[in-house]
Amino acid sequence: MEIDGILYQIIDGKLYRYADLTLDKGFKIVLGRPGSEEILKNLLNRLLGVGIVHLEYRSSEYPGMTEEDRTSRFDIYCRDKNGSSFIIEMQNWSQKYFNKRAVYYSSLAVQNQAVEEYRRQKEELKRDWDYDFQPLYVVSFLNFRNWTLDGCERRSNEYVATYRYCDVETGNELNDGTNLVFIDLDRFDKTIDACDSLEDMWLYSIKNMSKQSFCPNTVEGTEVEELFRQAELAKMTEEQRISFEISVMSRNDMLNSFRETLEAAKEEVKAKGLAEGRAEGINSVIKQMHTKGMSIQQIADIVEMPVDEIQAIVQL
Repeated sequence: MEIDGILYQIIDGKLYRYADLTLDKGFKIVLGRPGSEEILKNLLNRLLGVGIVHLEYRSSEYPGMTEEDRTSRFDIYCRDKNGSSFIIEMQNWSQKYFNKRAVYYSSLAVQNQAVEEYRRQKEELKRDWDYDFQPLYVVSFLNFRNWTLDGCERRSNEYVATYRYCDVETGNELNDGTNLVFIDLDRFDKTIDACDSLEDMWLYSIKNMSKQSFCPNTVEGTEVEELFRQAELAKMTEEQRISFEISVMSRNDMLNSFRETLEAAKEEVKAKGLAEGRAEGINSVIKQMHTKGMSIQQIADIVEMPVDEIQAIVQL
């Protein structure tokens, strides 16, 4: 529908002008489609401090090493002109071993480089590949609290953490080119007026895009403005819009189901005269929500309980 000359889409009773980039479907459609290379390049250069000149999208589906292995599907997989690989993921739900998943993805990128280099050298009648793979980055946007980072020494950049292999005693890096980057959207709570850098504007826009009805004034004229243009649902094909709508409704269906189950558990607590905080029914629902991948913060917002109480329940 059109309001004041702006096209909106009604999805599950809510007006959307822009895609929700915290959903992997919206993230892939906006940043992983041909024509978005320049936006993705600017985003990576700003957040990673690299100097990408040109990006090329590659197949985001990667088969396992045997027929029995599961297929891995990256949100976005691309290479720059120097051969460096970039796997970019949007993770909206908590996952116990997500850090290990990032390590696994890095191994797939190395394997992919090895296969391509082996084939190239074989065609040129050269010697076999000598394991000199190009730098690779696994970039994970985390829209949940990454508890594994709690207690770590505070970084100068509190939202972006980069891990590399190094000597555990001296800290000297192995310099193999592997970079595991975790971008903590859950901790980013600045308003647009409080964003005092382009990095802040990128993070704010990615996290809050779907709540906006226009591009913020402070973003206009910057490299981030193009993200708003590309994220408009009106710019998507019909197939892309339908795919995005389905992802929004699937998320909402899951959240509504949990809310209804929680309300039923609360009613049971009242009927039995039990203390709500100790009710097994409510605790059981909270654990189910966490098992399904919802973050501690998301659960706390839904059940209206403190984060530390939710954390204690899921660890029971």
